[in-house]
Amino acid sequence: MIENAKKLFDAVASKFGTSSNTLLLSGSLSSGYAPSQPALIESQDEVFLSLKTGSSESKGTLTGIGFFIGGFGLTVFLAIGLFGETLGADWWFLLFSILAIAVPMIWEISRPPSLPIIFNRRTQEVYYEMKGDLYHANWDGIEAVAYEYKIINQYSGSIVHGNLEIILQKFGTPDERIVLNLSGVPAGKRLPALIGIWEYLRCFMTVGPWFDEAGRKTESRNTFIEKGLKAGRVSFLDQLLQGRKFIGEERKEGNGISGSAFLYWLDSYLLFPFAFGMECVQKIDRMRSRKHWPDVVQERLDPNGPTSRLIDIEEDYMAQKQKELDELHERMRKTLPR
Repeated sequence: MIENAKKLFDAVASKFGTSSNTLLLSGSLSSGYAPSQPALIESQDEVFLSLKTGSSESKGTLTGIGFFIGGFGLTVFLAIGLFGETLGADWWFLLFSILAIAVPMIWEISRPPSLPIIFNRRTQEVYYEMKGDLYHANWDGIEAVAYEYKIINQYSGSIVHGNLEIILQKFGTPDERIVLNLSGVPAGKRLPALIGIWEYLRCFMTVGPWFDEAGRKTESRNTFIEKGLKAGRVSFLDQLLQGRKFIGEERKEGNGISGSAFLYWLDSYLLFPFAFGMECVQKIDRMRSRKHWPDVVQERLDPNGPTSRLIDIEEDYMAQKQKELDELHERMRKTLPR
């Protein structure tokens, strides 16, 4: 088991055969790099910063497929009604289209939401939930490992990948650790970009909630922070709708319309139901996520909540939970027939 960042650093350097593309970073010391926006920021305020995870980015995919199939079915049904006679089989087709939209959406929003990675400035902690288990780390003394590597194959050639990782321990079972990636999709990530992401997180936790592009503290939000928040809010639907502007831009240039601009424009309409379905589920997911954190995390995300760390209350909290469980078992034993 990898217990700390130093062992993770050694494991990564051993795997790739060199330490030149691997760097051990500290939460208390500057790396000398300027902070750069992770483009994964879900929210940021005076109390905490949250980063989107891969599961939250892919949430709503099934609903998107349902919207795509159901939207096509509804369009066909309306076309039949406008230009022909609606038969009994057509109504069954309409019902199937509605179910294709409703069933996946109901199923996905009924599941537990995908929780983000939380950086809590008040308690100087990091929180992460995985499969119902809470993991955490104290910022005091925290270290991260940033590394890049190449994947080579006969189809795409050499592609650089990179990760920025920290070690978290399970709440209630401190000896159980996980490695958490903070940088999102690894493809295309270079070492300087990973260090810049770490500097952004480090500045938030140590300098203050607001800072400029050089990492200097500011009294309020600035264009640098707003740019990062705006990038984090860009969804697949936003990217798709952006494709509709390419044709207009090329027309203004007067050089005709390229094939790629036409494909972007066409995709913005064909894939709109899919992207819209994903957007609906992800928005609902974000609204529900705060309430799904354990009580010990929710109260620490409150501006007026306790400032004690999870590591400080862990032993007493688990002892109290075990006592409540034992009392429940005793009550059940007394009420069950012998």
